[in-house]
Amino acid sequence: MTTLLFILLGINTVALAVVWALYRKARKAQKIRRVEAPNSEYKSQYVLDLEAKDRWESVDMSLLHPVNREEMESVLAKLRATNVRALTPAERGFLDNMVEAERRARRSARRRRQDDSSSPRPAPGTS
Repeated sequence: MTTLLFILLGINTVALAVVWALYRKARKAQKIRRVEAPNSEYKSQYVLDLEAKDRWESVDMSLLHPVNREEMESVLAKLRATNVRALTPAERGFLDNMVEAERRARRSARRRRQDDSSSPRPAPGTS
């Protein structure tokens, strides 16, 4: 009779341990699992690196000064050979500055075109 009681006590202990483990597993899954909101401002570092690489590679080299163009080509070659994280902070800053320089060059070219098109033209026959 005592043997039967010990067997039942053991079975109850194992069943309680299994239930407790399942309960803890369910609680842990609820705590760790976090779903990001669809309109979240957060971007992972990987996504930021991809965006930076696309931004840097889209620069129109013809708008840059020849010295900057050579440096830009060497840094982009290093970028293509390795990855974004292999670049030093100075190289990343240089690439960002060149993106801004290209934007400024495009804006000034656009303004010049607008000024040329909106400037009053002399009437035919007048000097």
